[in-house]
Amino acid sequence: MISYLKTNTFPTISMNQVLIVVGLALFSGIGLSFGIHSLVVGHDHTFGTSREVPWGILISPYVFFACLSTGLCIVSSLGQVFGIETFQPIIPRTVFLALITMATGLMCITLELESPWRVGFYALLSPHQSSNIWWKTTIYSLYLIFMLFNFMSLALTKKKMAKIFAIIALVTVTMGNLNMNSDMELLGARGFWSENYMPLYFLSLSTLTGCAGILLFSWLGKTFNGQTPNIENDMALKATGKLFTVLLLGILYFTGVKIMGGFFPQFTKNPEAMSLLVQGGFALNFWIGEVGLAVLIPLALILATKGKNANILALAGVSCLIGAFVLFYDLVIVGQLIPHYYQYNVVDLPQYYTYSPSLHEIMITTGAIFFFLASFVFGEILFKKIYTS
Repeated sequence: MISYLKTNTFPTISMNQVLIVVGLALFSGIGLSFGIHSLVVGHDHTFGTSREVPWGILISPYVFFACLSTGLCIVSSLGQVFGIETFQPIIPRTVFLALITMATGLMCITLELESPWRVGFYALLSPHQSSNIWWKTTIYSLYLIFMLFNFMSLALTKKKMAKIFAIIALVTVTMGNLNMNSDMELLGARGFWSENYMPLYFLSLSTLTGCAGILLFSWLGKTFNGQTPNIENDMALKATGKLFTVLLLGILYFTGVKIMGGFFPQFTKNPEAMSLLVQGGFALNFWIGEVGLAVLIPLALILATKGKNANILALAGVSCLIGAFVLFYDLVIVGQLIPHYYQYNVVDLPQYYTYSPSLHEIMITTGAIFFFLASFVFGEILFKKIYTS
């Protein structure tokens, strides 16, 4: 592995690559400017959220990128922490992806808050140890720092130090991920997120998206840099594809549990939300996004090619990631649409609350995605030698 800090050599950058980075950064800036405007004029004027539905679409990219970063960290740990040789060629790119995905997720949750500066201020001056949100913010912030040191150690070829930071980061992010549902469950005691399988579901889903991200962005990185196929790298991607297949089968099981809850109330703690998801207003999202794009299409693509075609693996990865984003949107929104006291037949209480993302929320989400893409392309240019050495 080559370190720029040691060799003082820098990659050759073409004009097309510069234009791509500038274009992605420009689109990101346009989207994120809506977030700045929201902070100035207030979320009441720019967001589609309400007292009944306080969390909007911006929570979805936060959860999506946080879980994606968790999965990337787990897969990179197979090579770094557990010493599995097959996964070692993809460690540098995977660690960098884990770093920028968590940064993107934290940026999303920051712009979702109306007074984000209070988080850092009061988190340090008056930490509340019984606050699940405080723990999650602290854990993910520390994880981001550990991953940064991990990547820097890899760049400096200090493998032992990199392994230490990788272990700490793995433990830290796993703690945060296993308690992901607790943040949502505390929001008005919504039973939609209190199912017993949720911690394992989040961890499995995170690892699944991590594998999908590696398959997709490794292929994009090779294409972007014009790299020739590498035997060790191909073996690592095939191993990732096998792990991806196993996880798809696991998520297929959890999806079946959701379907059971949607049609048979006795199998779930919140039958109203599950019914809305599986056969109500969100059924299109569920069957096309969560079932089709996230699980069945990737599984069919891999089984049809036996996981040996890198292009098909990348296609399966992008399908899974799109479906996973829809899944996280449903996970965040659907439970909030069930009125708190629906079981008491309160007069004039609607059957469901309503929520539609505002232009500002959509633009901020789009800007965050372009921020991630710009960071990825920038990393492919700057760390090309690290990825290929």
